[in-house]
Amino acid sequence: MQVEAAKLASELRRRRVGPRSMVEALEGVDRSTWVLGDLRNAPTSILVLAALSMTSDPAAEARRLA
Repeated sequence: MQVEAAKLASELRRRRVGPRSMVEALEGVDRSTWVLGDLRNAPTSILVLAALSMTSDPAAEARRLA
């Protein structure tokens, strides 16, 4: 299923996943990602990885390493 960042943030808050800054960062993101199956049945670890991928900025990381 395709999941919008705001919906993913809501689910992570429901599960009380931290750090809160990661969940709050999702609210400022206008992206979506794919999660296998239903969002409420997906393992928390998969949702955290999805959140990290949505909030990371590959271009900023490349500039930092240069």
